[in-house]
Amino acid sequence: MKAYIYRSGNKIHPFGDDIAEAQIMLETLAETQARACKAAGLELVRIDSPDQATERPCVLAPDYIYFSEKALADFLKTVKETKSKGAALALARCVSVEHTLALQDLTLDDWTGNRPRAVYDLWLVPDGDLPADPAQVRAALAERCPPLVVQMREVVRAVRMPVLDQSERNFKYAFTSTVCCHVAHWVHLLGLTQLSLGIAWNEHLRHHKLRSALRAIWAVMRKMSFNKWKFFSGMNVIGKNCDIHPTAHVEFSIIGDNVKIGAGACIRNTLIGDNVIVSDHAVVSGSVVGADCYLTENFFLVSTLCYPGSTLGNLKTQMAVIGRDVFLHGWCSLLDAKFVGDIKVMHQGKRAGTGKSFMASCIGHRAVLGAKVLIHPGREIPNDMWMVSRPEDVIAELPANIPEKTPMVRDAGTLVTLASLKGRP
Repeated sequence: MKAYIYRSGNKIHPFGDDIAEAQIMLETLAETQARACKAAGLELVRIDSPDQATERPCVLAPDYIYFSEKALADFLKTVKETKSKGAALALARCVSVEHTLALQDLTLDDWTGNRPRAVYDLWLVPDGDLPADPAQVRAALAERCPPLVVQMREVVRAVRMPVLDQSERNFKYAFTSTVCCHVAHWVHLLGLTQLSLGIAWNEHLRHHKLRSALRAIWAVMRKMSFNKWKFFSGMNVIGKNCDIHPTAHVEFSIIGDNVKIGAGACIRNTLIGDNVIVSDHAVVSGSVVGADCYLTENFFLVSTLCYPGSTLGNLKTQMAVIGRDVFLHGWCSLLDAKFVGDIKVMHQGKRAGTGKSFMASCIGHRAVLGAKVLIHPGREIPNDMWMVSRPEDVIAELPANIPEKTPMVRDAGTLVTLASLKGRP
């Protein structure tokens, strides 16, 4: 059977990239779609418009949908078991579905009722013509392809968040490999990053069942303990030619080839691409770090997606999306919390709520953020933007005859005595 994926023309801002080039974990969205189709035994054909899908039956989807291997495989399995002629993939309401729900354009069926489900733009088309306009596909297939719920399992863990809002105190982290998402905004890339560990590990375990079982047994035997932390520290996938300092701690992570991890560094629940350098005492948790990134000493990265090639030197970044070849100076800061209300982002030309009070920003490709640059939560920094300190915030000139043992302060790019400021408005 063929799987047709048609172009939507959608792009991800602020990057301006075609939606197929959006980074999902350590791949592009197009690569994840191709891998899932191959695993399901489908021949993938990319087309410019839906009406170019000629074979019947067939799988049809737009280029903006992410579907994991497990989601696609179980959808086809459920279609076969129920003997459905046509169907649209649906998932029951759960933590992982709600996690990426904000700003998605999809059908929510009986969402507040007894059988709530999210219906995605992934169809098994049994027969009939298809429209040329992508915007008309959903309506054209509504009767021929009714929603079919794919059964799934997820493990949910509550993680305490540093926010004032009592209702947002705990972040619900879902561990599952059955995931779908209509990718339309960078917040969806961030949401999929936070679900990536469950997806990546489950897919790795399915592809390497014997090796994974032996690794788990070895993790227990080597530590001589069933303590979960000791077990996780033995459960890693390490690529070729990696240089990991003996004092570094790597736990439940997937590491690419030629990665260097420095003394005292800590890598937990993270996916790291090829040729990444993690310097001494850096901490990386629950994140995706693209190929060729450089994380400087003492850098702290949590629940963040990093496109390839960036240099990250600021003290701490949480829940952000970092574009390709970005440079963050040590003193810049991406603010990541809002005390009252949810964080709003730009979407389709206007500000829209995300339902989240803890989230940072998105930094465009090749952007440079210098010292003392502060970014409010939910902002988009355009590609190639350079942001630096105000000149008066930097001491550029030192006055002659500075008095000894006299308190001096920065003022308009130079130094003046503290006493001279008294009486100023």
